Amino acid sequence: MAKKKKSLPSEVMVVNSASDDECRIAILENQHLEELYAERIATATNVGNIYKGRVINVEPAIQAAFIDYGQQLNGFLHISDLHPRYFPGAKLTERVGKKIPRRDRPLIQQALKRGDEILVQVLKEGIGTKGPTLTSYLSIPGRLIVLMPEMGRVGVSRKVEDDDVRREMRDVMKSLDLPQGFGFILRTAGIQKSKMELKRDVAYLMRLWKAIERRIEEVPAPCELYTESDLLTRTIRDVLRPGIEAIVVDSEAAYQRAEAFLQVVAPRSAPKLIHYRKATPIFHAFDIERQIDLIHSRHVPLPSGGELVIDQTEALVAIDVNSGRSRRAKDSETNAFETNLEAVDEICRQLRLRDLGGLIVNDLIDMRLHQNRRKIEDRFFNNLKRDRAKTTTVRISSLGLLEMTRQRMRPSMRSNHFVDCTHCHGRGEIKAPESVSADVTRQVGYLLQTDRIYRVEIVCSPRVASVLLSKKRRDLVELEDKTRKIIDVRVSDAISDDRVDFYAYDDRNADVNIAQLPTVRIPALKDLEKLQEVVESSELKEPEEQQVSPDKSQPADALNMVISGELDGEEDEKAAETQKQELPERKTRRRRRRSKTLVPDTQSTHSESEDHKKEPSRGRKRRRRKKPAQSTDQKVASKTDKESKIRESSIRVYSLAKELKITSRDILKRCKEDGSIPLKNHMSSLTSEQADAVSTWFKASAETSSESEQDISDTRGKSSRRRRSRRGGRSRTNSTASKSDEKDIKSEIGEKHKKKSTRKKKQQKKKKATSATHTKTSDAKEGKPDSAPVNGESSPVILQTPRRSLYRSRKRIDPATVKEAAEAAEA
Repeated sequence: MAKKKKSLPSEVMVVNSASDDECRIAILENQHLEELYAERIATATNVGNIYKGRVINVEPAIQAAFIDYGQQLNGFLHISDLHPRYFPGAKLTERVGKKIPRRDRPLIQQALKRGDEILVQVLKEGIGTKGPTLTSYLSIPGRLIVLMPEMGRVGVSRKVEDDDVRREMRDVMKSLDLPQGFGFILRTAGIQKSKMELKRDVAYLMRLWKAIERRIEEVPAPCELYTESDLLTRTIRDVLRPGIEAIVVDSEAAYQRAEAFLQVVAPRSAPKLIHYRKATPIFHAFDIERQIDLIHSRHVPLPSGGELVIDQTEALVAIDVNSGRSRRAKDSETNAFETNLEAVDEICRQLRLRDLGGLIVNDLIDMRLHQNRRKIEDRFFNNLKRDRAKTTTVRISSLGLLEMTRQRMRPSMRSNHFVDCTHCHGRGEIKAPESVSADVTRQVGYLLQTDRIYRVEIVCSPRVASVLLSKKRRDLVELEDKTRKIIDVRVSDAISDDRVDFYAYDDRNADVNIAQLPTVRIPALKDLEKLQEVVESSELKEPEEQQVSPDKSQPADALNMVISGELDGEEDEKAAETQKQELPERKTRRRRRRSKTLVPDTQSTHSESEDHKKEPSRGRKRRRRKKPAQSTDQKVASKTDKESKIRESSIRVYSLAKELKITSRDILKRCKEDGSIPLKNHMSSLTSEQADAVSTWFKASAETSSESEQDISDTRGKSSRRRRSRRGGRSRTNSTASKSDEKDIKSEIGEKHKKKSTRKKKQQKKKKATSATHTKTSDAKEGKPDSAPVNGESSPVILQTPRRSLYRSRKRIDPATVKEAAEAAEA
C-alpha cells in the first residue's frame, strides 16, 4: 500500500498595504492568525543591509570596534564577527558553518585601526541608546540559496535535522557548477528542488553580487551597498511555502510588485495572486483585527477557560499559565496536562506574533507524571520548528519552569506600537497616538459600510484628535467622499490617550447600537477571483504612465535591480562590443540611403518640372495648413454674436472704442455734438442701447471711408505688383506665375516702354546737341584735337548721366529701345 501524503494545512497570506505609511501581512491557517508582520516606513528596519563603513574607534578592553556606516548611531563590531580577510598578514578562508574559534583569533587592535574601511552587515537593531550589532560575514539571501562571499564549500540549513536529507542535498549542491571564492547555504525552501531552479537562484545571486562590487569601487565610505527589499517582497521570499494557497492584496501597487517578484523568483510554483476589491477593509473582512487586539493585551485566553499572562522586560519575558475556569477533566493531573497542551500551542504562536526575544521563562502548571512532562516538551519542540528565529530550549525543571532563549529578529510589536506614558514614567504603557489614529480610520471605514449608519462620531483625547485632523485628515475625507456619509471628531480631556469611543447614527439622527451590528461573513477565495475577473474585464483601461519622483533612488534594492535590468549589464557586454563594431557599418549604410534619397535623377526632375510647372516647390520642412478662410457672412455673424454678448450688460467708453477701433476722444466729441448722451470721461459707462447708437454713428462713417480706402488700395496694389514683377525678374528664377500671366505683364510693360522711349529720344537729341557744342568749345580753348576714330569706326557717344540713373535706365528700358536710341544718336 502506498503511503498517503500528509495533507498540508490551508493557509492564506493577507496583505494590507492600502495606507502609504504602514504595511501589514498576516498568514492565516484555517482562518486562525498564525504569523503577523508589520512595518512602518518611518521606522523601517535595517537588518540585513550591507554598508561600506569606516572604523571610528577600537576598544581593546572589550575587543570590539565602533563603525560609522552612515546612520545616526555607530555600529558595534565584536572580534568574533570579524572576517579572517581583515586579520594581519593572513589569507584564510573559512568554511561555511565552521568559524575560527575565539582563542585562535588575533587581537582586534592588531586587525583594525582608526580610519580603515570595512564591509559590514546589520545583524540586530539597536535598543535605546545602543547602536546596532554588525558583522563582517556578509550573506545575501535568495529564494532557495544564501550566498556568502569570501567563504568556502557548501552547507545545508540547520533546521533540516534528517541526516539522509542533508547528505542528499549536499551532494546536489556539489554537483552544481558553483563559482569559486563563494560559499552557499541551501535553505529549507530549496530542499527537494530541481537543479534548474537551484542554478537559476545561483545566477541571480551572482549578478546581484557583481552589482554590489561595482558600487564598492564607485561610492566612497560611509555608504549603503545593499538594501533588503520592502516587507512584501521579503515575506514572499522568506515565508512563502507550498502550504500557502493564495496571496490576497488590497493595493494595486502592491499587487503589481508582488506579481513582478513572483515571476522572477517562482514563475511556475507561485500561488494564486488575488486583488481584493471590496469596500470593507481587508483585515476586518478576514476577522484579523480582533485577533490582533489580543496580541497587545496582557491576558490571552485559552479555549478551555484558562489564560496566559505575559509580562515583558528589557532582558526577560515571563509567561504564566493559569488554569482559570478549565474544569473538563475529573482529576487535577489530566486537567493540568490538557491546559498545558493548549498553553504550549498558544505560547509558540504568541512568540511569533509578538516577536519576543531574549530569555523567556514559561511557568507551566505542575504535573506529577514524568510521561506527561515529556509529551509537553515534545509538543513544544515541534511547534518551535515553524519559527524562523533561532531558539534553544531546556527540559522542564523540578519547579515546573520551561526555560528557553529566542533570537530577536526585529523590534518587538510592543516597541513599534506603544510608547511610555508621560504620567507614570514608563511603569505603565499606553498605545501610541499614531497607532490609535490608524485603528480609528480602519474602524470608521468598517462602520460606514453598513447601510443603517449615516454618521459616525469619534470621541478621543486631544493628542489622538491632533493626529486625526492633521495626518489622517485626507483618509477621513476620502472615506466621506466614497461613502457619502459624515464623520465627526469630538475632543474630550477626560478620556485617556489610548481610548476611543464610537457613536453611530442613522439618517434620522437616531442612535445605532454598534454592538448589535451583524458580523461580517468571511469571503471565499472563489468569490474574490470571480470579482477580480469581472472588474478586469469591465475596466480594460490602458495603464497610466507613472511619474518618476525626484526622490533619492534606492540603489541596493534587489527587486528594483531585477526589474530595471541592472543586473543584466554584465551578460550583455559581449553584445555591446559587437554592436560597437557594427555601428560604422550601419552609419555607412545610412549615408548611402540618404544620398540616394537626397540626390535625385536629372531626368526625373526634368520630367517632373515639365509636368508640374504650375505647382509650387515644397521644401523639407512641413508647412502648417492654413485655416479655411471664413466667408463674409460668417465674419458678419461672428461679429454680431460678439457684439450681442457685449451688449447684454453695460460697457465703458474705452472698451467700446477698442471694439470700434477708434479713440475714446472721438466718441466723447460725437456725444457732445449730439447732446443726447451725457459723458464725462473715457471711464464712464454706457448702456446697451446707448452703445448701439454710438456704434451705428461710427459704422456709417467707417463704411464710407473703407470704400474710398479700398479704391485707393486697389490702384496701389496694381502698381506695386507691377513694380515687384519688374524688379524681381532677374534675381528670381523659381517664379510661381503661369506663362499666360507673364505674357500679359510683358505686353503692358512693352507699351509703356514705347511711350517712354519716344519721349526720351527727343530729350537725348537735345542733350547730344548741347554736349557736342560744349565739348568742341572746350577743346578749342585748351587746344586739344578732336578724338580720332579707331579702325575707321566713329567715336562712341558719352552720355553724361550718373551711375544711379544708368542703373535705373538699364532696369526699366527695354534693350530694343536702347539700340534704337543709340542708332538715332549716331545718325
